[in-house]
Amino acid sequence: MDLVILAAGEGKRFGGDKLLADIDGLKLYEYMEKIYERAYNFENKVIVSGNSDILEYYKSKGFIDVVNSKPELGKSRSIKLAVKALKEINHSNSVMFGVCDQPLLNPVTVNKLINEFQSSNKSICSVRCKERLGNPCIFSADRFDELLSLGDDEGGKKIIKKHLDETLFVDIEDEDELLDIDTKEVYQYILDKIYKKN
Repeated sequence: MDLVILAAGEGKRFGGDKLLADIDGLKLYEYMEKIYERAYNFENKVIVSGNSDILEYYKSKGFIDVVNSKPELGKSRSIKLAVKALKEINHSNSVMFGVCDQPLLNPVTVNKLINEFQSSNKSICSVRCKERLGNPCIFSADRFDELLSLGDDEGGKKIIKKHLDETLFVDIEDEDELLDIDTKEVYQYILDKIYKKN
């Protein structure tokens, strides 16, 4: 299993680079790396970002660094850049895509997704709470060409919805695990929840 972390968003709704926000003494992008590091021993790891500090940090953690200098072209650009990078190496037969602004994601959930996907015969896997789909999600390598054909602001959900019969949904109970830090209000909510847990 390979890992791709997408960290090239513009952070418009947040009003700045949210990935630099402090989460329990770490920058958000550092905090997310720890979640995935605790969850599973991935074969190849890719970070996609336009921020040189983020790329350098992840490179120091064994990631392949991929520059996306044009995040305004849509999230599919980051997905395509990551897939192209994986196709250039001896990649594994599946890849997990995660985002870099989901700090309530539990490493146990990440591990559960991988284990259930690997014991299934499906080619796609998505975390789900009630009817809400979220990240991370997993695609087998034979879905790479479909990922490369995504339109500008399309993501993996388009492929999931097209192949529901080929998708394994792994249900979780805490919807907060799926929260992205898109606004300052969500950021404050997440901080309160983390500090209460500690």
